[in-house]
Amino acid sequence: MLMKALDTLHVSAVGPDNILPGQTFEIADADGEILRQRGLSEPVEAQSEAPKPARTRTK
Repeated sequence: MLMKALDTLHVSAVGPDNILPGQTFEIADADGEILRQRGLSEPVEAQSEAPKPARTRTK
């Protein structure tokens, strides 16, 4: 699960450094849900598709 930190965190499973507010990180779904419930992070919604190019006018 991709999460975005809302507060400074230290998750040893993610890495040795602190995770600062606004940083994204990957974590197991169950652990991510615990952080979400505690208000420490929020899930990052995956973009399902790349943006489509603008239509061009043809003659």
